[in-house]
Amino acid sequence: MSEFHVPRRPATASRREFLGRSAAVAGLATIGQLSLARSAHAAGSDVIKIGLIGCGGRGCGAAVNAMNAGKDIRLVAMADLFEAKVNAGRSRLQRSKGDQVAVDDDHLFFGFDGYEKVLASDIDVVLIAATSHFHPRMLEAAVKADKHIFCEKPHSLDSPGIKRVVAACEEAKQKKRCVVSGLMN
Repeated sequence: MSEFHVPRRPATASRREFLGRSAAVAGLATIGQLSLARSAHAAGSDVIKIGLIGCGGRGCGAAVNAMNAGKDIRLVAMADLFEAKVNAGRSRLQRSKGDQVAVDDDHLFFGFDGYEKVLASDIDVVLIAATSHFHPRMLEAAVKADKHIFCEKPHSLDSPGIKRVVAACEEAKQKKRCVVSGLMN
């Protein structure tokens, strides 16, 4: 009886590199499943427009990961609870991704209702990376707004929130919208 053995390669990627690569793959999965009708905009443009909710380090990192999926990805709207975070996030992203960051001043939102304004913008995909406490509410709103969604972990901090997230994901599935999760491992 012969035994098949695959030698294990030592892990060479750091946790940060793994998370970055995972987010990029998740972003590609989301973008890859957008229907042609949603990505073929007026005048034949094949640009995919994304909005960012939560402009801290992880949110800006998720935006970079999404824009790394292709030159046809544009960040067009941003929101955070604090105005200074929105402005600092846009500056940091513009230095990193240049013309892919197409967020004008009218699409920089802050305050408790900023996420609603991002969802009302002309976007195809929303990246949710705000304070975890708000994830269930924002995920529900994104599904109702008919957007494809990347939601950072954790999706909720309690059982009632998880139930809201599960229900929102079921609704997204019925609407044929993608919900991609940030991964921990």
